[in-house]
Amino acid sequence: MKRNLRTRLSDLHRTGEVVTGRQLADNPDSAKYSELFSDLQGQGRIEETPFGPCYLRETTYPLEYRHGSMALSGILSCSGKTLPLPAFNRDMVSLNPEQCLFLDTETTGLSGGAGTWAFLIGIGWLKGSSFILRQYFLRRPAEERAILSHFSAAAEKFPTMVSFNGKLFDLPLIQTRQTLAGFKQSAPLLHLDLLQYSRLFWRKRFPSRSLQALEKGLLGIKRLDDIPGAEIPAVYFDFLRRGKTEQLKKVFRHNILDILSMVTLLERISNLAAGRRIEHPAEALAMGKLCLQSDRIEEGISHLRNAAAGRSPLAEEAALELALYYKRQGKWPEAEAIWLESIAKNTTNPGVYVELAKYYEHRCSNYQSALNLTRHALVLAAGNRDFPHSSEFSTTALKHRLQRLKRRGAS
Repeated sequence: MKRNLRTRLSDLHRTGEVVTGRQLADNPDSAKYSELFSDLQGQGRIEETPFGPCYLRETTYPLEYRHGSMALSGILSCSGKTLPLPAFNRDMVSLNPEQCLFLDTETTGLSGGAGTWAFLIGIGWLKGSSFILRQYFLRRPAEERAILSHFSAAAEKFPTMVSFNGKLFDLPLIQTRQTLAGFKQSAPLLHLDLLQYSRLFWRKRFPSRSLQALEKGLLGIKRLDDIPGAEIPAVYFDFLRRGKTEQLKKVFRHNILDILSMVTLLERISNLAAGRRIEHPAEALAMGKLCLQSDRIEEGISHLRNAAAGRSPLAEEAALELALYYKRQGKWPEAEAIWLESIAKNTTNPGVYVELAKYYEHRCSNYQSALNLTRHALVLAAGNRDFPHSSEFSTTALKHRLQRLKRRGAS
């Protein structure tokens, strides 16, 4: 029975009714292989390397090309002088967009490790008045060393790498494959991971900071007929085993969109870090906190005041952040004014009452006011189970504060 099945399968391969990815790689002019790239931009070619043939595709975009609501040319305005602020990396001041290599991979697994291949490596860079986007495609596993060799030589030319979660996934995966292939690991002098910035600036604005969520919320991009990332490994294995190409072209498009979105997202982040195009209280709040931490005091106070001035749910958080700054600086009247205003607005945050109670107890010796405020805080904390037992806002800690104030003469 096994022999009959093998014979039948061999006949199907011979007649072309069943085609594997290896057969398509050996015959790139075949109808199915040509169909794969028929409606994709760019040109494919085979580059010979010391380790064999390497297949890649390259597309040139004019910088006037609009990706969503933004043109690629906006990247030219990015300045490393603003980026150290959220990255807390003073080396980032040397960033030059013309020396950046954008990186995104499509892989056979989402967990990384030695058993995971990067079967599609997408890179992009500025060249004159154009943006070049190149995709290395692993047509069969035997070509991996050739692809890694060509990629490594290209990556060496750029001191800065830009990725989205590439510090934890894309680059380490490529470095693992390079080590296994006997190559030197790619190690850019600077690595700008846009996910780090996205979490800093938009954690309180969007429920998700995935690239596609940011595309929709910030960049004016809505993907149509895109392939979910979790399905991509199976699509590649279908190509290797059965020569299926129907879904593979979606993977190429997905990779292209990721890279172009990183270009426009970098412009958005650079503008925001420079204090430009702050469109949401969450961004003003994030900028205010970052500026204060970086000793850009006047700018930080200005951002926090802007965030606190509106009716956003984040307004109180911004005001309290400003009050805590005044407290650390010993500017008690300014901090007290913010706490009192928050209480006048019927805040449900017990922390406001506790901070004001501590001020009255320790700075003003006004134990009665401190006791009354602590009682209010206890009522609010009793209905809030989010505070851990060790927190100063827990019912246990507040009861202890009440008893101490009573011993000090409050009633």
